[in-house]
Amino acid sequence: NSNYSFCPIFLKKNILLSGILLLSFSCAVAQDYHDDVVVLDSVKVMSFNIRFNNPNDSLDTSWDRRREPCARMMAQYRPDVVGMQEPRNEMWQQIFDMLPDYGYYRIEMNDTLSDSRTGGVLLLYLRDKYSVERSGHFWLSATPEVPSQPWNSTDRHYRAALWLQLKDKKSRKDFYIVTTHLPYKKDPVDTEVRARCASLINNQMKTIAGRDATVFVTGDMNASYNPDDPRRESLTPFYCWFASAREDAAGTDDHSSFNGFGRVSPLVRGKNLDHIFYRNACPLVFETVDKPVYGVRWISDHYPIICTFTY
Repeated sequence: NSNYSFCPIFLKKNILLSGILLLSFSCAVAQDYHDDVVVLDSVKVMSFNIRFNNPNDSLDTSWDRRREPCARMMAQYRPDVVGMQEPRNEMWQQIFDMLPDYGYYRIEMNDTLSDSRTGGVLLLYLRDKYSVERSGHFWLSATPEVPSQPWNSTDRHYRAALWLQLKDKKSRKDFYIVTTHLPYKKDPVDTEVRARCASLINNQMKTIAGRDATVFVTGDMNASYNPDDPRRESLTPFYCWFASAREDAAGTDDHSSFNGFGRVSPLVRGKNLDHIFYRNACPLVFETVDKPVYGVRWISDHYPIICTFTY
């Protein structure tokens, strides 16, 4: 699909090389890439399943122990926008308090809409850098305009997608950021439902943003695109309208985004349930944030992923 990106591989490599030369940055230095590289008119997009405050998690895997390490990670990378999955209940206000530089958008609970039916997803953006032009959400179901469950999935959680149109206050450029969390069950019907969810996101964003807009889709898709993953077809629709930052960035890695609090060995590659898809942008550097340097071994059972784009 030649429509989804204006940045061919040779151009991406030249842009990245120019940035590296200008900033005297060496690719041999693996640490803190996103702290060192600054590109004009760029945006750092993160997707992060932060793991809900599960009462069965204990010691270093409990939310109380992970909260400050999560804040330290965010302070180090300082993403411009974040698509977050699984905040719920008392976590909401704690996240807002620990990230005061960020504005946010979520589906608000009310007297008729409980927290468990809001989709458990959150969008964050640097309030000093961006203004919100428009915002919205829809449920991943046959009736996207009303709170509802995803078709006939065996996963009966309410699933939703959030979107924001943001404008850079300096450059005046705008883009759309989307986040979602697709059903997690592994039955064949769930793969079909995830693909329907992906198609719905495509169609909604075609209508909301149009063909020429820059759009980023973040989320825990509960499927990888590896050939040996039986859930692979869940993601096929995204590749029809978007492209994958992990696959296309000039600098990237193949580290697994899912760790399961140690159930997945760091040596395993390609267990990537978390994704950043893009359209009409140029991915420069993609990174899986899997270094155990924030005070606990795992800040979540998923590693954050981040990509720097020009657009």
